[in-house]
Amino acid sequence: MRLRLSNRFARNEEGGLSVEAVFAMPMLVWAITATFVFWDAFKTMNISQKATYTVADMLSREVDPIDADYMTSMHEIYDFLSGETGDNAIRVSVVTLTTNETTNAEELQLVWSEGVNIPGYVDLAVIESRLPTLALGEQVIVVESEQEWSPAFAVGLASYRFREVALARPRFAPQMVWDDGSGSTPST
Repeated sequence: MRLRLSNRFARNEEGGLSVEAVFAMPMLVWAITATFVFWDAFKTMNISQKATYTVADMLSREVDPIDADYMTSMHEIYDFLSGETGDNAIRVSVVTLTTNETTNAEELQLVWSEGVNIPGYVDLAVIESRLPTLALGEQVIVVESEQEWSPAFAVGLASYRFREVALARPRFAPQMVWDDGSGSTPST
C-alpha cells in the first residue's frame, strides 16, 4: 500500500507549477528590485554630471566678479537641477598658467578656490592631474560637485557619494575673478 501511494505521488505532476513558483518568485522579485536600484544609481550619476556641466557653462559665460552670494546661488541651481537638496556640495577653482619670475619657467597657479558645503583648495596638487594643457596666461575653471546617494532597497549596492568634475574656459572675459567683499580689487 505504501509503495503504491509513493509511486502515485511520484508520478503525479499536479501542483508542480506552485513548487517552481516558490523557488523562482524570490529571484524574480530580487531581479526587478535590483534593476530599479541600479537604474536609480545611474540616473542620479547622470543628472549630477549634467548639473555640474551646466554650472560650469554658466560660470564660463560670467563677465562680472564672482562672490559668495553668487556661489550660493550656483549651489542652489545645482540642487534644483539635480533634484536633491540634501548634502550636496559644489567647489569652483580657477587655475592659470603663468611664468615664474625667478626661474622663468611656466607653472600652473591656483588663482582662487571657493566652495559651498566643501572647503576650497589651498594647494593645486590635488587637481593638477585633471587639468588640460593651457596656453600662457590662459585660465581654466574647475567645477566639482558632490552628491550623496543611497539605495532604496538593499540589493548589494551601498550608499555612495557621486563626485563630478567639469572644466570650462572663460568665454566672454579673459579671466574669472573672485570678489571677497572687502571692497579691494578682486583677485585675478
